[in-house]
Amino acid sequence: MTLKTALATAALLLACGSAMAQTATQPDATGAMTTRPVKTATVQFITLEPAAAVTSRLLGTKVTNAQNDSVGDIADLVIVDGKTVQAVILGVGGFLGIGERYVAVSPDSVTLFRDGDGWKASVNATKDDLNKAPAFDYKKKG
Repeated sequence: MTLKTALATAALLLACGSAMAQTATQPDATGAMTTRPVKTATVQFITLEPAAAVTSRLLGTKVTNAQNDSVGDIADLVIVDGKTVQAVILGVGGFLGIGERYVAVSPDSVTLFRDGDGWKASVNATKDDLNKAPAFDYKKKG
């Protein structure tokens, strides 16, 4: 299973899972408050596969390459248009968080696989490749 598949499922749940209010109150031309109907979203329930990954379990996951070298960790996901995982943010370089920088990679370039109760991630890149990649300007929430 690829990261893109798992994360797209999670993002779709976020986009489809919330219903909007049926009415909204806002001032009319005279300043009086009026209520108007608004579009509501129909909630669609789905059954997930037991192997589905949730983002809370993926953040911080160590990323290795084909030689099993540790090349970084999953720091975050970039979701656009409320439903599409556009990028996986990897923390690379540094030691114990000092000097770490971030790069954005396509979800297609990250492979996820089960490791006991947890997850492992792999990319086809060396530490040097990732250190030379364009930096993603990211202020990690602390």
